[in-house]
Amino acid sequence: MDTEERSNELLTLAEVANYLKVAEKTVLRMVHNNEIPSIKVASQWRFRRSMIDDWLMSQMKSPPKNELVKIIEASREPVPISRLTDRRFILLDLRPGTKEDLLRRLVQPLAENDFVKDGEEFLTKLLDREQMISTALGRGVAFPHIRRPKESQASRPVLVIGVCKAGTDFDSLDGEKSYLFFLLYTDSDVVHLRVMAKLNMLLGERKLGTKLLAAASEDDIMQALMEEDRT
Repeated sequence: MDTEERSNELLTLAEVANYLKVAEKTVLRMVHNNEIPSIKVASQWRFRRSMIDDWLMSQMKSPPKNELVKIIEASREPVPISRLTDRRFILLDLRPGTKEDLLRRLVQPLAENDFVKDGEEFLTKLLDREQMISTALGRGVAFPHIRRPKESQASRPVLVIGVCKAGTDFDSLDGEKSYLFFLLYTDSDVVHLRVMAKLNMLLGERKLGTKLLAAASEDDIMQALMEEDRT
């Protein structure tokens, strides 16, 4: 079975329980509470492996610090967040709206600066990913991304940062509004993982989110990011 076939494979309740290393009754309880992506086929529950994998990643929203450090320090140099963006890719005026409204606005600077050739196609991939499970992981932060970074045609990694000071419903896993959006455009799975790990750590432990929400200009955002990179 090749990678694509394995990704689209349907799993039974018993197979998912074995995959997650939990009891079948635990999986069934999660299904009934709509906590895990599933579908009922002829009175039997079935699960797509790719969606279970995505769901697992989303549940790792607060991994232990030592695991985050291991990911970030896997390279000889720290991830330079401030070098992944600039004033063109900072949006301080995001307004509350639907997921499509917000994602379209985040994609706009990528299209305007010729990083994305087909903005609508990229937007569709982002929305498809959101249909699996929300990328708003809680704490007022969302990390929208496409399911397979390698499908991007990025010449270099670019981070689009959006600030919605009023907060908006982005179907966050904690049920709260989302205020900060980080859309990373890259064709590298490794870059995606390392950048998301560092952002997660910074936003969770160093109060970076407070600085970004209080920013009055794009320069304030850049200053906050550079300060974090230096420390």
